Amino acid sequence: MGNPFPGMNPYLEQPELWHQVHNRLIVAIADDLTPQIAPKYRVSIEERVFKSVDDILTGGNC
Repeated sequence: MGNPFPGMNPYLEQPELWHQVHNRLIVAIADDLTPQIAPKYRVSIEERVFKSVDDILTGGNC
């Protein structure tokens, strides 16, 4: 039987085997990306920015 989850590997999702993979991968990507985009942009981990339509229409800044 083929993979029942196209685009995903259930083996990598087993927390007892890969409990730190996602966190370490995110940090590694951020560390690699930062020198490429600084100083114009910055990389933030676990930060979410929400803009509403009202912000865009009124010229509000985040």
